[in-house]
Amino acid sequence: MTDRLLSGCRIVIVEDDYYQAHDSKNTLEEAGAKVVAVTATVPDLPALLADGRIDAVLIDVNLGRILSYDFARELRSNAIPFLFLTGYDAGMLPEDLAGSPYISKPADRGTIVAGLARLTASQT
Repeated sequence: MTDRLLSGCRIVIVEDDYYQAHDSKNTLEEAGAKVVAVTATVPDLPALLADGRIDAVLIDVNLGRILSYDFARELRSNAIPFLFLTGYDAGMLPEDLAGSPYISKPADRGTIVAGLARLTASQT
């Protein structure tokens, strides 16, 4: 991947599938992002923010025994853009999160990078 669409962006990955998380991390780093955290569970947002800004979060809906909706709401309340990357249908999103940026798995690398690039570009 030669495009550095995410150059300088600080991104968090919340994904419980090791292979998906690893592939996403590699993809985003190749696109120029600094992946500041990869976690299989809902992270402590204030702790993440203590280490610096977060430009976007790539977030899976189903994290094993819990769904990530409350974390997505926390991100939204902190004006941190996020992109759902999930095997679930968009119709499963609760009403208050309907319309959130969403990509279905499996997704190709270019689609993930482009989705996050749109989110981070809208911040400037």
